[in-house]
Amino acid sequence: MSAQPPEAPAKKKFKMPDIYIVLVIFILLVAAFTYIIPAGQYERETIQTAHGTQTMVVKDTYHTIEQHPVGFMDLVTAIPDGLKRAAGIVFLTFMVGGCMGLIKRAGLIDMGVQNLNRAVDDKGYLVIPILISVFTSLAAFIGVPELSLAYLPVLLPLFYRLGYDGMTATAVSLLGPCMGFTFGLTIPGSVGVGQQIAQLPMFSGSGMRALVLLTVLVITIIYVMRYAAKVKADPQKSLTLETDRAMREAIAAEDAAKGEMTFSKRQKYAGIACFIMFPIAIAMILIKNLGFEAIGGLFLLIGIAAAAIAGKKPQEICDDVNAGMRDMMVAALLCGVASAIAVVMDKGMITDTIVYWLESATRSVPQEVTAITIFWEQSLFNFLIPGATALTLLTMPILSPLAELLNIDQQTVVSANAWGGQLTDIFFPTSGFFVATLVIAKVEYGKWLRFYTPLMFMLGGVACIALYLMQTFAGR
Repeated sequence: MSAQPPEAPAKKKFKMPDIYIVLVIFILLVAAFTYIIPAGQYERETIQTAHGTQTMVVKDTYHTIEQHPVGFMDLVTAIPDGLKRAAGIVFLTFMVGGCMGLIKRAGLIDMGVQNLNRAVDDKGYLVIPILISVFTSLAAFIGVPELSLAYLPVLLPLFYRLGYDGMTATAVSLLGPCMGFTFGLTIPGSVGVGQQIAQLPMFSGSGMRALVLLTVLVITIIYVMRYAAKVKADPQKSLTLETDRAMREAIAAEDAAKGEMTFSKRQKYAGIACFIMFPIAIAMILIKNLGFEAIGGLFLLIGIAAAAIAGKKPQEICDDVNAGMRDMMVAALLCGVASAIAVVMDKGMITDTIVYWLESATRSVPQEVTAITIFWEQSLFNFLIPGATALTLLTMPILSPLAELLNIDQQTVVSANAWGGQLTDIFFPTSGFFVATLVIAKVEYGKWLRFYTPLMFMLGGVACIALYLMQTFAGR
């Protein structure tokens, strides 16, 4: 008998390292750069503006200074210093996590979707615009795109019953919260932190962002509804045809075991209370220009009040707060680790040098084009640093002074960072909640790209037009 040839070893697929590893690599690289890049700084002056007292970079004052290479102890303390620098957004992330954990575990999200299903009855096509609008509106003020993980298990059986497929349910679960998060009005991690770094009033410029958000919402709803109508008319055109049958059987078995979900009167009162409290909180944030601490406390109070009205006991409320904050722990800690990069750059005195180089490279480029370039650059950079706050803390300390030197409107730069940095959250597989949502829905990554890529470029075009107009009218 002839000997069988040995089997070739299977090639190992490249796996993107954990985001902590990516950020630590950035910290070490930046530390190494402090030995190579010349230290330098711009002169700054404190002036009184319409937005209050601000420290501004003085143009044409860059000069090199003595080298300040980062030492071992600077690296040891970089992450703790980063956590201190980003303390406001770190605690806000925990507070919002606690709030949403309380609301989710009180059954209010499940109750809302079930009531919607009953309300539309035979007009199932209305579910798509209603849910996308609700999810987008909620996310536009508090962020938390990770809520797609909470929505999807509830929406899958609903959309299958209505004659749609798994891709439609996945699209509504992801696009609703993610479009609200990307183009939102009071997103703490992107708009709030960006404006804080750019020394702008918190959540100012919401009028233009609201117009862009409305445009994005309409385009998204039409895009999803066209796909859903095509699949309902001909199920063979579904992108998830192979997995839909197995998912339908699994959901039917689960529904049979679980039975009809029932909700108490207290849960219904809690749902009504949330509809009252959230708009009041949002109005207070916009009118009173609240900071991160106040916003966090306000949302946690809403979550506790809703859980108490729903009938949760004090110990149960504590357990749900802990669970909600645990869900957001990684996102909160990443804020501090990402901020450590800026800490190392500042200690090494190379931030202004990088700004000077970028200013020199883009000085001859039209300002409107520079803003659009920042948008696409942030979209690509999100592959390495998935997360609004982490990306904003890393790049805005460079982009904001660069905008000053190039006479680019700070609101335009804040929007370019927020929109570009998050549009690819559900495109690149480095985003944890996005990949987890696809796994739950059993939607292949390649199939999702086929669905989402055309929409992403359409929305990118809308963002570019908006940035061009923002910069054009700001310069007048």
